[in-house]
Amino acid sequence: MRIRTYRGTVVALTASALLLTAACGGPSDGKDGGGGPDGGRGTGQKPASAPLTEAQMKAGLLEAGDLPAGWKAGTTMPAEGRPKAEKPECQPLAMLMSAEVEGTTKGGERDFRGPGDSVLAQMVLTYPDGAGAAAFVKGLDGAVGRCRSFTTVQDGRRMSVTAEELTAPKVGEEAFAVRLTMDIPQLGMELKTDVLVARQGAGITRLGYLPGAEPDPAAFDDLAKRGGDKFAEGARS
Repeated sequence: MRIRTYRGTVVALTASALLLTAACGGPSDGKDGGGGPDGGRGTGQKPASAPLTEAQMKAGLLEAGDLPAGWKAGTTMPAEGRPKAEKPECQPLAMLMSAEVEGTTKGGERDFRGPGDSVLAQMVLTYPDGAGAAAFVKGLDGAVGRCRSFTTVQDGRRMSVTAEELTAPKVGEEAFAVRLTMDIPQLGMELKTDVLVARQGAGITRLGYLPGAEPDPAAFDDLAKRGGDKFAEGARS
């Protein structure tokens, strides 16, 4: 398996997978699936009920021109597989490394390459209603406090993951950000990926940033704001 494939998959957080799957990237089908416990996060608003249209989801995807200088479109590398957390309460976070998010419809994905061999990947999906999307975000928020470290299993392979909640930009109706540090024994390496999940109505965008070297909080904040705003604008269109 190639390291390049892992890097693409790791933040491929693309429509078919939010993060690494401890398996090589591969083609994906057009549906996704996942969900967490119910609720919403920090908005006090009743989620909109209508799913996003195909046009709205497409409008919410980043283009190279939306990004800072030095970024260009890359080849999208969807991932396969559905890692399962050994501790059930950590499954919402493990779903950020899954090729499927149950109960959703995929609206598109983008993959970009930037300075220092950094990677940025975005996916947009919709739940049938706003309650499902809010539940997904709340599931992440609840899990990160209980799962500072956890182990995932896929095809008999284990991977250790640590999670650190980050300050999310104010994008969409609500947003959640986390840094996932993945110890990948198959490669003998550790990868740190910053992830944004933002909700607008029944829609969700997931954006993953893998820097070329050490995490770059300023770069992630900028990219997450750009991606979250583009998604929310498209979802409202």
